[in-house]
Amino acid sequence: MAGVALGPETGTHARDEVVLREVGMTALLKRAAVLALSLAAAGCVAVGAGHGERRDVSALVLLGDSNLDIGRAFTEREGNTQDGKIVPPNTVGKRSSNAEILPEFLSSRLGVAQANYAWGGATSGMTNILGGEGRGDMANTGLLAQMAEFEAALGGASADPHALHVVMAGSNDLASVDKSDQAAIDRAVAGAVANLRAAVTRLDALGAEFIVVGTRTPRPVLSEHDRAADEPNADAKNDAAGRQLNVAIRKLVSDLNAELGADVGVYDFYAEIRDVIAHAEAYGLAPYSADPANYCTARTDGDCGRLINYDAAHKTSAVHAILADKFLEQFGLKAH
Repeated sequence: MAGVALGPETGTHARDEVVLREVGMTALLKRAAVLALSLAAAGCVAVGAGHGERRDVSALVLLGDSNLDIGRAFTEREGNTQDGKIVPPNTVGKRSSNAEILPEFLSSRLGVAQANYAWGGATSGMTNILGGEGRGDMANTGLLAQMAEFEAALGGASADPHALHVVMAGSNDLASVDKSDQAAIDRAVAGAVANLRAAVTRLDALGAEFIVVGTRTPRPVLSEHDRAADEPNADAKNDAAGRQLNVAIRKLVSDLNAELGADVGVYDFYAEIRDVIAHAEAYGLAPYSADPANYCTARTDGDCGRLINYDAAHKTSAVHAILADKFLEQFGLKAH
């Protein structure tokens, strides 16, 4: 990510080398055997995340928050939120963006269907931060609740080993935390990591073989610190708290990739969006501004095609399209 100084948050290579040295031969053999079986079943020759390699996926399974929700939360909120029923997965409606977002771009470019369980407002646990205010049916639609819904949909069958499973949660765990309370942030991050571990481990047990975990996206006022306590600008503490979460997510993914049979990778939304911010004009976007007056939601003409921030927590469809291209490249996925 040339030109953007993110500090220790992006320094994962040394940690990866340590993890690789510590992985025993049993774990390595297990992963090799699982990969070989997967390749044989899929009839693929080249599989991997390296540049130049391409892998096929049969479908997308998405679990998480508003960065993946293609309309479920808004549709539920616009309907009867007290009838004891929730709208089903794959409900298309208003998103936390001005148009299509990452899952839709990936589905279109890969030519595969998506099973989208995500909910705007979902925490990494059972709950949803939008579940109050008379919206009782949304109360328990967090990541772990989505996992239970996904498992129920399998009906006792195994997960599709050739599907791409994307998990993104943890941001909403920080939503109500006082960013001047470092101990509270530490607890929230630890809880989110524990829940993400539980979700990914369960996906692996269900038979998923390709799992990607996303990091938290940047907040408009950017930080270069990995702890809110180290950030002197009060407006940037939210971003610093997210950076702390992202450091923990990257470490978790490295650990899970070594421990589990599945291929577990991280898609670094934070780093990729910071790259877009740093080189906005090269991507065909307007120079970055954290000013709320430059949010898409503040535009009266609806012309957000060159903007980066949709609102205080989300990015525009233009950014999601760029992220989809980056995602395909990183994981060596075949675009159709």
